[in-house]
Amino acid sequence: MEIGLTLMANKSPRAPEIIRILDWEDNEDHFIMVMERPMPCMDLRNFLKLHGERLDEETARKVMQQVTEAANVCIKRGVFHRDIKMENLLLNQDTMEVKLIDFGCGVQIKRFGYEVFSGMCYELLC
Repeated sequence: MEIGLTLMANKSPRAPEIIRILDWEDNEDHFIMVMERPMPCMDLRNFLKLHGERLDEETARKVMQQVTEAANVCIKRGVFHRDIKMENLLLNQDTMEVKLIDFGCGVQIKRFGYEVFSGMCYELLC
């Protein structure tokens, strides 16, 4: 499912905020994906740890605009990512460009309600 969702999110025209899948192989017991790797990059969680857990307002705005655009593109292409978090956002430290990664928890958007919860219960966070 992850390969299919990643391909759906990568439909033309290409969205620079979504990681590109370059190639894949599907075997009986596993699959392999070859993804682009922006350089230099790290996930947003580690970037924040290196920079005092904060972003200045302009940088935060630029990052959030790209995250919002990535989510919007996914929705328009029928993909519900369901796991947008700092660890699933690659950040190019030189350009501050963001890439949404890891569609493994995602699903195709459907017309009716969802019955499966994906994520951490709020009660466990407190």
